[in-house]
Parts: sequence; structure tokens; C-alpha cells
Amino acid sequence: MERTWNYVYYTIFNFYKKIYKLLSYIDPFKLVYKIPAVKKFFAKGGIDDMNQFTDEVIFNNKLAGLHSIWAGIQMGGLIILLEYGLFNIFQAIIGKPLIQYIWESRLYKWVFIIGLLFIPWGLNEKLLFKSNKYLKYFDEFDEEPKSVRYKWTSISLGIIVGVLVFFISSFFLMSRIY
Repeated sequence: MERTWNYVYYTIFNFYKKIYKLLSYIDPFKLVYKIPAVKKFFAKGGIDDMNQFTDEVIFNNKLAGLHSIWAGIQMGGLIILLEYGLFNIFQAIIGKPLIQYIWESRLYKWVFIIGLLFIPWGLNEKLLFKSNKYLKYFDEFDEEPKSVRYKWTSISLGIIVGVLVFFISSFFLMSRIY
């Protein structure tokens, strides 16, 4: 479970890196950072190549880059979609729309929201972020042959699509009680 979840995180992180690389070809700031006056300005701050700094530190840094943060948010979002899909299925099984009762009460509403957010945080903390486990897995995954990475990327994409299909299909079940 832990290895698979880390591979899903790795796949999402690498997806963001590839999209960023594609978008960097049309990024006007890449050209602005090459202007001598702009280069001189950033050199005063200790940054010799702002384009390289932007790529390696701001976006692609595995520890605290924006792609790592966005991938972490996506991992939490996948769990939330699973939770909400299960909640929809539960409502369909009992034949009552419980969400109306939850939103009417302030206490139930906050318990529902906190529970919906606490579970993904706890799971991701345990499986990914505790002692930066994902960094160990990232290094391990980077060393694997391309055939293994393609296989696991396909599995990860299957998990992501499966979660989305499960979430959407839960609304079809919900339509039976409304």
C-alpha cells in the first residue's frame, strides 16, 4: 500500500514536471531572465541563473517545490473523492439524503468537514510525509529501469482514473434516492 501510494505521488509529481517543461517553451519570463540588467539584479542576490533557479528550486525541488506541494494536494484530493464517493454510496444504500441533515446543523457540518480533511491528512502523513518517506521512494523509483517505471506509471494512472470513475459513478447511485 505504502509503495503504491508513493508511486502515485511520484507519477503526479513527474506529470507536473513534464507539463512545466512543455509550458516553459512559451514562458516569457525565460526571456526576461536573460536580459543583462535582470541577470545583474538577481546576481546581487546570489542567483547566477534565474531560469535554472526557478526550475530546480521553486518548481522541481522534491522537498519543498511547488510541484511537490501540488502533487501532495492532489493526493489528499484523491482520498477526499474516495471518501465522498463512499458517503454517496452509503446514502444510496440507506435510501436517505444525509447531506441535508449534515448541512443543517453547525456541529455536524464541522464534524463532516474536519473528518473529510483529517483522514486524507493522516493517511498521507503516515504513507508519504512522515520522516520524508517519499524522498526515499523517489530516489528508489528514479533508479528503476524505464520498463518498470512505465508499468508503475500505468498502474498509478489506473488508480487515479479509477478513483475519478468511482466518485462520478457514486452520483449515479445517488440519483436513485433523489
